Amino acid sequence: MSDEPARSWTDSLSAAERVEAVALTVSEPRTANWIASEAEVAHETATKYLKRLTDDGKLSSEERGQQTTYEPDLVGQYLIEMRELYEGHSPDELAASLEDMNEQIRTWKTEYDVETPNELRASLVRTEDATDERERRQAARKWDHLETRRRLVEDALRLYDRFPGERRSISA
Repeated sequence: MSDEPARSWTDSLSAAERVEAVALTVSEPRTANWIASEAEVAHETATKYLKRLTDDGKLSSEERGQQTTYEPDLVGQYLIEMRELYEGHSPDELAASLEDMNEQIRTWKTEYDVETPNELRASLVRTEDATDERERRQAARKWDHLETRRRLVEDALRLYDRFPGERRSISA
């Protein structure tokens, strides 16, 4: 047995990183007090970083009576990611990424004889093999993720038409 005390997840992160980690993973709006408790920081510290995350478009806040609640700003995060793709990749790189995603989706459609991730989930009733069931579930989750990534990449590609020449140059 080791003499070292068990390390908390908070030991390797700054207060700002802990607040961000908690705030960006909540599944429902939460108060600064709740986030502070989970992130193991003081209320004032949480409030300071939550305001910064809200200003940066990563969180949205809502006044509920005398409390403010916070949750991930999905539109803000989408726009930030789209801009990062636009600024960090050439149209050819984005198109190649899109081709890879489309190929993976075509593979799942053929392999499982379905057209959508939900059809793949529904196919679970036709299998009795636990490994196959797990693989289908995992493929459906990945497929959902790729659908979101595909829309994101498509939107980033549209920025090249909308704002030609506005893109910052990429250093090779």
